[in-house]
Amino acid sequence: MYATANYRINFIAQLIPRCLLLAQSFLIRPDHVHRLCVAAVASIILILIVCFISFAYAEKHHLINSFFYGRVQFSFVDGGYPEFLGYVLELVACAIFVAFAKAHNKKQWYAWAAILLVTFMDDAFKVHETIGHFSSVGLGLSPVVGDLIGFAATGFLSAVLWFVGMRTIASKNDLSAYFVFTAYFAILMFFGVGVDAMHELLGKNMSQTLFTLFEDGGELITTALITLSALGMWLQQKHRVIALNLQMN
Repeated sequence: MYATANYRINFIAQLIPRCLLLAQSFLIRPDHVHRLCVAAVASIILILIVCFISFAYAEKHHLINSFFYGRVQFSFVDGGYPEFLGYVLELVACAIFVAFAKAHNKKQWYAWAAILLVTFMDDAFKVHETIGHFSSVGLGLSPVVGDLIGFAATGFLSAVLWFVGMRTIASKNDLSAYFVFTAYFAILMFFGVGVDAMHELLGKNMSQTLFTLFEDGGELITTALITLSALGMWLQQKHRVIALNLQMN
């Protein structure tokens, strides 16, 4: 019993720094294509944040002559530019995970593609809100409880997919990479669920602009981190294969 507990502690102690190094290597790569993608995505997000702040300022102070006045598409609302970018990033990440899994026969990345597809479906088609609405109406529950049921339903599906992916992992490096994206997804859920709940409870007494920027901006940035890290992982493996082929020849 003691030996098993000690082994788990040592394993976790080794896993954390390995995951941090992998996260760094996925995101900060000496690769021209990856650097261009990071610069492009970061620039677009920065521009959207500046536009959102400008929109919020114009709305708050009724600056009807401002370009941003009334242009709700610059806000983090359904159908807005920031939300559309989030959808694109989620779908691109799905495609990268599927391509990586197929090219290198690593089935655990199919699970991550499915998890992000569930996230996209929930974001784009309001799956958990729909489940929550039917739960509250059909069972006579409060909207808050119904919303929690909706979150639990989509969360349970993602958890099942995560465990299925875990069962296909064959090496420590793959396990570390799996946990890198697990950590990113946990951060995404913090903004999407935790901060959203805080917004519902405390939003009336705080700046809506700052709270929205923290919540939805945090979700968008984390989604970008997942997508760019998936691209970095794919490029890293690609360069590794090329280097091995050159050595063999």
